Amino acid sequence: MNTRHIRKILLIDDDTSVLNSLRRVLEDAGYTVQAVKNGRQGMQWLEQEKADLIITDIYMDVMDGLEIVTAVKKSHPGMKLIVMSGGSKLMSADVLPIAKALGANRTLQKPLDMDVLLAAIAELDAPSAV
Repeated sequence: MNTRHIRKILLIDDDTSVLNSLRRVLEDAGYTVQAVKNGRQGMQWLEQEKADLIITDIYMDVMDGLEIVTAVKKSHPGMKLIVMSGGSKLMSADVLPIAKALGANRTLQKPLDMDVLLAAIAELDAPSAV
């Protein structure tokens, strides 16, 4: 019996190598993954489909992760979000606390430790997760 509630993950990152490696890890862990290269594509997909969790990068050219968190919390208030960032050449400020304040459930620093990512998903899948 599968007790998972998180089955379908929307993954958003403009770095193709990160997108592909995360997708592979998540699919190997048994999740169904929809991977898109920017926030606008992610929000368009979410209008048509259902996801149990969104994992998004912050720094992207087309609709960044902070915009995604804000838009998702308005359109899908109960949606669980994990926001990740490796920083940006243009910005020195750590924006992960901002993502958390906007409603992200978890924030992770890149480069990601895949075990930490899978543990964060499992924590969000627990019955008492907020």
